[in-house]
Order: sequence, then structure tokens, then C-alpha cells
Amino acid sequence: MAATTVLTSFKMPEGNAAKEVKQALESQIAAWNKGDLETAMSFYWNSPEMLWVSKNGTEKGYQEVLDMFLEQYPDRSKMGVYSYEPLHLEQLSNEAVYFVFRWKIELDGKQLMGGISSQLWKKLDGRWVATSEHAS
Repeated sequence: MAATTVLTSFKMPEGNAAKEVKQALESQIAAWNKGDLETAMSFYWNSPEMLWVSKNGTEKGYQEVLDMFLEQYPDRSKMGVYSYEPLHLEQLSNEAVYFVFRWKIELDGKQLMGGISSQLWKKLDGRWVATSEHAS
């Protein structure tokens, strides 16, 4: 049986919240690409309730996720270059946005990892943060 490729045509939704979240994700990626893990992580909800879902299961808590990244990337030059393609962006309210995107991290022309992520962003204390992410 042949593999099926699903092509999506992304259309930016109306609404300031969706635009602000897209801009926040792009700022997070820019920090990652500079090797600035702490700034990249500042776009996640700094709470023990932050949820990270991956093929390994779930992690709960900002500090636990930060520690996981610090362990994986003690040498910032190994973080690679992060790029993404938006697939679905939905403004749920003025304070909540759901974002799905294809991502990859490359280093020296080779893909280190990649997949599809879905994030729930919420506006908390006046700023947008990802409160949960499912990366696969």
C-alpha cells in the first residue's frame, strides 16, 4: 500500500490572539536558534502544572521540562537550528490559542529530530505562554 501525504494549506486566522501567539512562537524559535535555552523556555508557563507530552509519556512541571532540555543540550552548540511550518492555528478565545505545526531541528545539515507539535497557549499575567505541548 502506498503512503499517503496530506498537504495542508495554512491560512492565518483572524484575531489578535492568534497573531500574537504566532509571533511568540517565532520569538521562542529565534531564542532557541541563538542557543539561548532559558529565553526559549520563558515562553512556557512557569508552573508545576505545565504539561509536556511526548512519545515517552508525560512530564508535568516547568522545572522538570527545563531540566530535561538542560540534560539533552548541556552544550548549546548542539541545539541545532529549529524551523517550523504552521499547520493549524485556532483562536479559542481572546486568552487561549491552539497551535499545531510541523517542526524539525537540524545540525550540520542533518536532522536531529522533528515531528508534529500541538500547543495550547494562554494569556496569563498579560503575556502568552504555552501551558501544554504534545510533541511527536
